[in-house]
Parts: sequence; C-alpha cells; structure tokens
Amino acid sequence: MRTPFLVMFALLSPLAVTARADDAATDAASQIKALIAEFEAGVAEKDDAKLSAAAKKAPGLYKSTTDQAIRGPLLKPLLSLVKQTKYVSARSAALKAIIETEDTKEGGKALMSVYPKDDVEDNERFNVEIVRGIGILHPDSAIPALLETFKKAKQHELAAEAVTALGNYRKSKQRETVLEDIYKAGKNMVPSRGGGKNPSPETQARWGAIGSAIGKALDTLTGDNVGDPNEWFKRIGDAKVLKTLFKD
Repeated sequence: MRTPFLVMFALLSPLAVTARADDAATDAASQIKALIAEFEAGVAEKDDAKLSAAAKKAPGLYKSTTDQAIRGPLLKPLLSLVKQTKYVSARSAALKAIIETEDTKEGGKALMSVYPKDDVEDNERFNVEIVRGIGILHPDSAIPALLETFKKAKQHELAAEAVTALGNYRKSKQRETVLEDIYKAGKNMVPSRGGGKNPSPETQARWGAIGSAIGKALDTLTGDNVGDPNEWFKRIGDAKVLKTLFKD
C-alpha cells in the first residue's frame, strides 16, 4: 500500500523546515564572518568611513539568527569601536548598532562594560549616549548603576540621562523599587529656600538640568502624564501602596 501524499508531506515537512533553518544559520554565519573581516580591514587601514559602513550592516545580520554562538562574535568589533575615540563616525555607528540589535541581555551586557564613571566630564557627551543606549535596552542589571549616576554624576546632563533611562523599566519586576529610589533621591535635589537662604548656584543649575527629566521619567515609568516632578513627589509621598501609581 502506497503512503498517501499528505501523509508523506507531513513526514517530510519537519525535515524540510530543519534543513532550511540549517541553511539560514550557515548563511548567517558566513555573512557575519565576512563582516567581521570588513571590520578587521577597516582597522588595518584606519578607515573611519569603512568601519562606519560595516557597523551599519551589523544589526540586520545580528537579528538574522537567534543562535548566539553565531551572532555573538559581532559584538566584539562593535564594542571595540565604541572604545576607540579616534574613529568619530565609526564609534557612534557602532554604539547605535549595539542598541539596534535590541538584545537586552547581551547588548546590554556589552554596553555595561563601557559604562561611564560618575566623576568624569566628557565634553563630547559620548558618555551620555552610552547611558541613553543602556536605557533603550534596559537590562535589569543596569538599575543600580543608573541610580548611582542619577544621584552622583558630576555632569548634570549625565545624571539627567540616567534618570531618563530608569523611566524605561516600566515592565521590570523592580519598577516599584526604581520609583521609590527616584523619589528618595529626587526630592533631595529640589532647591531649598528655607531659613531665608537662597540655594547655591550649583544646586539650582543641577535642578534646572535634572528636574524636568525626573518628571518625564516618572511619567514613562508609570504610564501616567503628570510631568511636574514636585507633583510627582507629592503623589508618591501620599501613596499608601506604590503599585497603585502604575497604570498597568
């Protein structure tokens, strides 16, 4: 008795799917290997434009496979470029590429390895861009560092970017802790005019740079639309249960 066509097709389909997946993985591995060679050639030639072009290709190839053993090696040349100040365009392109992988775990881990120090002044503001990227990928492992930067960064813009990044943790199991920590640190940054004394110029400058970022971050974190940081501090202080402040 001959096997009906449909039965035969059902038997062969999984094999065909597996074969196609294997072919796709082989193709991705080949293309990634070729792109890594482009990075190596660009470094050897000290060609910023060539390295930038290679970086722009990376996110699409990275996302073409879920096999970390195949795509993972792409992060190494990208991260190496992020550390290289001499390649201005390629450095920015590499950072953008890591963000665009949308890989919270491995991409976030890569960026955390170049997390800026809180006491560093960076006139080019690249440290701000790194923190922004970490916020976009928002790995939970970055929360402690972002909170410290928000509290202690010498550069006001970096502190503002850190609290903005914390706003992206709305789906995190740690979101209530993040909310409470922003509240505790943020309310102490509000310039005080008690006792007839005016706040120092430094305190006013810091609040001017960070205040609105706190309000927007709390909006993003909770899904609400309050905006004003002082109104947020009042709401959080009055809340008996923090989870009631979240809209989902």
